[in-house]
Amino acid sequence: MIRWILPLLIAVGCKPKPDCCDFDDQNDDTGRAEGDSDSDDTGDEAAPLPLLNGLYTTGFLVGPVAGLIQPLQLEFTMSLGADGTRNMDTIILRAADEAGAVSDDLAMVNDVPVAEDGSFELTWELFTLPPEFSPTAGPVDISAVMTGSIRDAEFVCGEVTGEIISFGMDLAGSTFAGIPWEDRILGTPSACEAGGLEPVDRIESCPVIEAGRMLDFPSGGSDREVELHIPDSYVSGTPTPLVFVWHGIGSSIDGMLGSENLLEEANETGHIIVAPQALDRGGTAAWDPVGGPDYNLDVVLFDDLLTCMSEQYTIDPERVYATGMSLGGIFTGTLISSRSDVLASAAPFSGGLFRPKSDGWVAIPTVVSWGGEEDIYYDQDFDVLAGQMVDA
Repeated sequence: MIRWILPLLIAVGCKPKPDCCDFDDQNDDTGRAEGDSDSDDTGDEAAPLPLLNGLYTTGFLVGPVAGLIQPLQLEFTMSLGADGTRNMDTIILRAADEAGAVSDDLAMVNDVPVAEDGSFELTWELFTLPPEFSPTAGPVDISAVMTGSIRDAEFVCGEVTGEIISFGMDLAGSTFAGIPWEDRILGTPSACEAGGLEPVDRIESCPVIEAGRMLDFPSGGSDREVELHIPDSYVSGTPTPLVFVWHGIGSSIDGMLGSENLLEEANETGHIIVAPQALDRGGTAAWDPVGGPDYNLDVVLFDDLLTCMSEQYTIDPERVYATGMSLGGIFTGTLISSRSDVLASAAPFSGGLFRPKSDGWVAIPTVVSWGGEEDIYYDQDFDVLAGQMVDA
């Protein structure tokens, strides 16, 4: 299946390119307005904690995926007991989007006590983001616990633990925050403290990259694992095509390169192959398909590898390609949307396009392939995703 990727990529990727190492700054608004309280003294008897009643717009910051904020709507009904204790009688969870559309009820919990300091714990044993509200355009099963506190009548926030069941991804490092629904025009917060992501620096000093497996390529503050294959026909000084290969979720370099004769084909056609390993995100090897280019550690890795490969090998800047399978195909879509000035063409297999196109985007030749109507993996419908990618 993959054997024909390399000659096809080089055949369709023939448009002129700027210098391969010149990346323009990609401005991306991944930060959100964050709420903050005026005082940490939530137990002040002079200012008793309010009762939350009504709708709240809530940002769910998914810790394992930088910049991914899932909008939610929480509906609170609270009461005050005869002894002065506060109780969340009913909390209803719904999905939302940035335009203000809201799903049907996804889950409900009842009788949640609120401590004197305003702390509480909401346990959602299972809820499913509907495809129309999901960042993957497919249903996503989640089990989560929101451990938070009421800061004042207009701000609630805390941490999220649990699991994205559909992807086997732990939610460690996730947060949430909410403000009244009618105030969402001001922006939905997603953490207790104000702030946003800091842009990730690109590589300044490249290590020597030799054929074979490298375990410590420095990129974005981490040591990344990368495998490099140089064709027998490579001659320094002769412009040579370069193909980036991205494996699927929960997979590996070996899982991608150890099948389908990809390396054999690359040797025959004279392509250099670079195959990175995804970071562990919540217990699952996964690429970041949604983070903006300035903050996305995997886009940074692509940039850094291209910079260093171009320093040490004679890479043809007009023949740089990307291909990937499943989440690797989706991440190929992320590169299509953000690095169209660098890629000559791309071939995502069972992929998708999760990010809007960056400023200055241009169409590049793209082969979109998938397994038809039965191509459903991790509950994600790649027949739908492929159609959306073709339309885009």
